[in-house]
Amino acid sequence: MRFTSELTLASRELARIRADIVHADTAVISPFSPIQERGAAARASAYVWLAALLERIVGDALQATLREITLLAVPVKDLRFSLFSLLCDAEFASIADRSRSSSWQQKIAVFHRTSEASPALLADNILPLDGKTIRSEHFDTIWLVLGLGAPSVPDPRNRIALKDLADGRNEVAHGHIDPVTFGRSKATNDMLGIAKCVDDVISHLLCSLDSYVDKKQYTR
Repeated sequence: MRFTSELTLASRELARIRADIVHADTAVISPFSPIQERGAAARASAYVWLAALLERIVGDALQATLREITLLAVPVKDLRFSLFSLLCDAEFASIADRSRSSSWQQKIAVFHRTSEASPALLADNILPLDGKTIRSEHFDTIWLVLGLGAPSVPDPRNRIALKDLADGRNEVAHGHIDPVTFGRSKATNDMLGIAKCVDDVISHLLCSLDSYVDKKQYTR
């Protein structure tokens, strides 16, 4: 299977974060206030780390997939139509910056590209992401752009967990709530559940991308 490095990274980091969550649980029930506060802050940091890990794995896996498709030298005329949203990203941006009357030639040129025999060169820095904290909607977009067949998340409950993770991460990282207060509001079992969600979503994404390339679903 592809994505060995991504799987190894995810496994290692998730094990560390789970251990931190369990350790923080012990600290929070300590009779000593400073230890309680450190435990609560550790819970808050787990949200930030989980969100960062998910963002990194998603980005790395997408880049690896696009690089492999490019290396396969797929003719543009055989490329899946949805992937033109990535292939022609620069052209679309240029069209958006032009007036309606001056954009017709470029619009026509984009459609001409769909019949080119030259290899499709998919830039690995053009991804169906927006730089925001990962939520289930990001996976919906990835599935739409790549044309993946399976559901974008393995379980509908993952959508709720991903929202909780993104909202919590942003509250802490942007200073809307202090880490100690945030950490005290989270139950250990709930946090371990979010870690499991991240694990499941990562595995689902990597397996889906692996099958996508194997089955040549990037072609029409």
